Amino acid sequence: MTDLWPSLVALIDARRPGFLATAEGVERAELARWEARFGLALPRIYVDLMRTMGGSSGAFNPLGAYEHRLEPLAEYWAWMAEEEPAPYPRDQYFLIGFDPDPSAISPFELFLDLSRGDGADAALVEMGSNGVYGADARHDIGQTLGELLAERTLTFFELSDRPERSGLLIFGDEPTLPSIKADVVKQLRDMGGSPVPPDLAGVTCLRFAGTSVLVSLGARQGWVAVAIAGNAREDGVALLNRLRASWPRSTPRSMSGDRARRTGR
Repeated sequence: MTDLWPSLVALIDARRPGFLATAEGVERAELARWEARFGLALPRIYVDLMRTMGGSSGAFNPLGAYEHRLEPLAEYWAWMAEEEPAPYPRDQYFLIGFDPDPSAISPFELFLDLSRGDGADAALVEMGSNGVYGADARHDIGQTLGELLAERTLTFFELSDRPERSGLLIFGDEPTLPSIKADVVKQLRDMGGSPVPPDLAGVTCLRFAGTSVLVSLGARQGWVAVAIAGNAREDGVALLNRLRASWPRSTPRSMSGDRARRTGR
C-alpha cells in the first residue's frame, strides 16, 4: 500500500493538529548510510516513519514498548555491523526497535524481515533475548511494520481521546481468522460504521457517531481483537452486545487506554 504513510499523516493532522510540527525526523542520507553499510534497502514505510519522527515523537510510541529513535538505535547498528561472526543474516534482518527499560528481563528486539517485504513494507520478527539471534530464537510477530504503525496510530490518535472503552476477543483457528476479521468489519459497516483510512488486511478502523472501533487480526494469538472507544458508554455497550451475540466464541476484554505495550508473544 503505497499511500499508507500519507494516510496516517492525514489522520494525525485531522485528530491532533500541530502534533507533527513537534515531531523531529532524521535525514534520508543518514538512513542511506546504514543501508549501504548493511547492504540492504529499507522499506518505504520505515523510511517515511524515520524521516517524520525518527528523532522524536513526543508521547506517541509508534512501535509500542520498543525504542525507535535513530540516536540510540545507531549504537546498536554500529555494533551489529562489526560483530563477527554475524549474529544473523545482516542483509535480511534489520533492527528497528529495542526495549529501553534497563530492568527488563531477557528483552526482545524488533526486526524487519526484508525477505518477506515488497519494498514498501516488510514483516516483523522478534529475537535477541539473552543475546540469542539464531533461527530457533526468532519469533514471527504476525504483522507487517505498516500494520503495526496503523494499529498504534489509530489507537493513539483515533481511540485514546474517547473516554468510554471496551473490547472483545473473537477466537478462531488460524486459517479462519482473516475471514472472521473480514466478517466483523462487514458487520460493523452494515451497522453504519464508516472506514477510517488506512484499511489493511490486518487492521481496520470504523467510525460511528461518537464511537470508533478498531479491528485487528491477531493470527499468532488465535484471535481477532475488537477495541471500542466512545463518548457515551451506552453506545459502546450496544455495539459490544451486538458483536457478542454474533460471535459465540468471544470474550470481553478490558481497555485501559493507550499503553505502550510489547507485541503479544
